[in-house]
Amino acid sequence: MYNDPNQPQQPPYGQPQYGVPPVPAYVPQPQPKKSLRWLWITLGIVGGLIVLACGGCAIAIYVFGVNIFNQTGPAIVATQYYQAIQQQNYTQAYSYIDPAGASVGGQSLTQTVFTTGAQAIDSQKGKVTSATPSTFHINSDNVTATVAMLVTRGGQSYTVNLDLKKEGNDWKIVNADGI
Repeated sequence: MYNDPNQPQQPPYGQPQYGVPPVPAYVPQPQPKKSLRWLWITLGIVGGLIVLACGGCAIAIYVFGVNIFNQTGPAIVATQYYQAIQQQNYTQAYSYIDPAGASVGGQSLTQTVFTTGAQAIDSQKGKVTSATPSTFHINSDNVTATVAMLVTRGGQSYTVNLDLKKEGNDWKIVNADGI
């Protein structure tokens, strides 16, 4: 009310004081955050499609893969058998044989008899250098099969016919006309 002459005078309303920056007429508001809803929807759709595709593949492999193994199982077992013989892993090779169904000269084929015979043939004719199935046939009963293997030893190739029998989910060799 009373003006003190020693006190600095306030400028009238709206005029800035000397040395003080003017206050803007408006205060800038922060930009509202843009919604990323479209991104999450897109990622959800893509993720859902990936899950469906993986599920479809798993079902197809289960349905068709089992059937493919049933059709090619005997050839796969025969190939694995000869790969073990080629590596001279006779214990592994013997695991592909059904000892109850296999015999040599009327006596049961034991692992010792098999190993001794395989080593003797390796030393006489040379190691197996390759073996590939040339033909295979699953009989109409879907329990027995025949695989003809083209075997190479010491530079000489010959065919060995293997008879296999399905035991559970596995195919086992029950007869061979050579090694």
